[in-house]
Amino acid sequence: QRVFSGEAHGASGSPRWSVPRCLEKFFILHHILYYMVTGVLDSGIGGLTTLSEILRVRGGGEYIYFADAAHCPYGDKSAAQIAAIVRAGAVRLMDEGAECIVLACNTATACAIDGLRAEFEKTTFVGTEPCIKTAKIYGKRLCVLATPLTIRQPRFARLLNGEDCFIPDCAPLAAEIEHGYPHLTGAYKMLAKILAPCRNEKFDACVLGCTHYCLIKDHVQKLLRCPVLDVNNGVGRQLIKLAGASPDRGKVRLITSAPDIYTLRAAAEKILQRFAAPSIIP
Repeated sequence: QRVFSGEAHGASGSPRWSVPRCLEKFFILHHILYYMVTGVLDSGIGGLTTLSEILRVRGGGEYIYFADAAHCPYGDKSAAQIAAIVRAGAVRLMDEGAECIVLACNTATACAIDGLRAEFEKTTFVGTEPCIKTAKIYGKRLCVLATPLTIRQPRFARLLNGEDCFIPDCAPLAAEIEHGYPHLTGAYKMLAKILAPCRNEKFDACVLGCTHYCLIKDHVQKLLRCPVLDVNNGVGRQLIKLAGASPDRGKVRLITSAPDIYTLRAAAEKILQRFAAPSIIP
């Protein structure tokens, strides 16, 4: 469309092309979203599996990853403690420039996302929750692996919607994965013990309700011999809706609440190696 006004001519007097206001707003919004800095928050390295899937699905983008390792694991604390801890982490990410924040932790989502959305209306928050509804496609007999605090939250009860699922006690598993990675022999042994009561049962699917568990997803599948689902792909698709695809290689900056950031960097380089080269924020 060509838009003219009485003054819409160049110095030579020739007509000047201009963009209609509605398209101008569209291009501005697209530019803002395309170059949006996304923060990703987890209690440690588990959320790197979420970020890896976001990068795989979206193709790139700019991210700040905050590993709140000083408070890991989240699953053994109270809901009020987690709400306060996650709020502080979200503020840290916003101070670093994040305009959208992914809570790459099911426990953080269950305890804190409603409060964050109410308090910080200008920031977009994307949560992670056990994909129980999706798993029902495979059948009704489900196994759900999640932290004790996630299981106790009303959001989890709504997701279950009265379904009879096998939910074992996974209390120490996230911490074992966090502290053992990349050497996960201890986590494998712990998982075998957790799943021992149901080794002879036949499940239609297993749902991972903690991003740390994604690091042992193959081993869960080996033990239970059924499809194992996590929410990471859904989060990646949500970021596509918010910001679109990116043709550029991902840019990831790392921050942590723990003294040793180099452990985080080593994990990030291993988990994200196909999609991004992470750097450290001083």
